[in-house]
Amino acid sequence: MKTSLQTLTTLLFPALALSTPVHPSSSLAVRSDTWGGSVSLGPTKSTIVNAVTTIIPGPAPLTQNGVLFLWPGMSNGTGDLIQSTLESWESNDWCGAGSGEWCVRASVFGWFGQLDGDAGVVKGDDQVRIEYTLQDDQDTWVQTVTNVGTGEVLSTYSSQSGPYMTGYGTGTECNEDCTGTSSEQQYLNTEITLASSDPTFGDTIATAGGATYEGLASSEDGKVWTIESILIPAMV
Repeated sequence: MKTSLQTLTTLLFPALALSTPVHPSSSLAVRSDTWGGSVSLGPTKSTIVNAVTTIIPGPAPLTQNGVLFLWPGMSNGTGDLIQSTLESWESNDWCGAGSGEWCVRASVFGWFGQLDGDAGVVKGDDQVRIEYTLQDDQDTWVQTVTNVGTGEVLSTYSSQSGPYMTGYGTGTECNEDCTGTSSEQQYLNTEITLASSDPTFGDTIATAGGATYEGLASSEDGKVWTIESILIPAMV
């Protein structure tokens, strides 16, 4: 997985997409990706220190031609991309998932490639809580993926990705002529906490591909931002 820095910048920072220099690896540069709907916020004038959302993914496609990823991602447009991914491959046997189920794993993408935690299994109607937390050392990010219904921790990953995260958004990524999503995705109770107040962060919200959101609000003078619900339509 999963994406070039150019595409990441377009998703998380639409206003900056045309002016940001890009240096994708050769393997990623030749890959042709397509995208579903998305909702994003950023860049903030502050930095992000915590982000949490709960996704209900809907069933994965029953058959898969390529590779399909769902993820909430966080970056500054040029550094590491923190992204826990729900994945649909031609065969999901590698994580123990059956037909219509997703593999899920905490993950980080950067100049080094893709690094992943252990994988878990997600059913279409599961509620999956995905949280990213900056640790006290101001360098390490911990990703935690939890099944809300059972309390089971499905995947974790820690990376030294720095305190510079300024954008957050959803991604529906279709690689290698994949079979796209056949059901909608819901992201519930998304909450983004900043290091300091940014009352204008909400003005950066952007949507694409028919995605919608409800209930954007802030508290603590613009330090904490919440979105009640995000709806990503099916691709097919």
